[in-house]
Amino acid sequence: MKYSLDLQDKEGVSTLDVSGQKGGEKFNFLEIAHQVNSNNLYLTLQDKTFSVKDENSAEESVKLEELLTNPNFSSFSTAVQQVHDKLKLPGWKSPSTMFLYRIGMSLHHNLPSLQREEETVDEDILDYHGWFPEKECQQNGWKYNDVDDLIKKRCTGTCGPKCMMCWQWVCGDCCVHTGCLRHDKFCRGPYGKFHKDCVTFRGVLWDTITDTPYDC
Repeated sequence: MKYSLDLQDKEGVSTLDVSGQKGGEKFNFLEIAHQVNSNNLYLTLQDKTFSVKDENSAEESVKLEELLTNPNFSSFSTAVQQVHDKLKLPGWKSPSTMFLYRIGMSLHHNLPSLQREEETVDEDILDYHGWFPEKECQQNGWKYNDVDDLIKKRCTGTCGPKCMMCWQWVCGDCCVHTGCLRHDKFCRGPYGKFHKDCVTFRGVLWDTITDTPYDC
């Protein structure tokens, strides 16, 4: 599958359009649009648009499940990681890029290969934590003094799938950030990824506590 991304940040609106092409056939996977004036975010799936401020409907659940189980969409998280690692687009400067990264991280966590590596710890994370870390936090992030406790808590809030990987270009480092912390609480709580704010992407794209799109 060859994915195509259209990311735009204009005055008053940020959009992300994800499509793909395979064997001459085009697929329109999803569209995200954040409107600043109305402080709302819209998710379009199969030509049907849903607002994050509305209660999740049965129709939305069906369409989202179809997207996440679509074999043509299965490698999207890996494609997003490649964008992150190679292009190094700063998520904290671009809402559309932040939407892309958050979807990628959310899907990446559930890859079978990462499930098998659950006990590994990314060395980049350790550089930012401890009493005397090698690197300083940026973009309103903060360090965790007790590294062992941070690992015990699966590196909650460090913008990545547990301790396995740090997506540094989400917030500029591997420190703890408010947006990543709230996302993890949605998706790692008692219901895990099945929490309504996680499985519907509301807690992935939108901070339902502050009623704003995620930032750092």
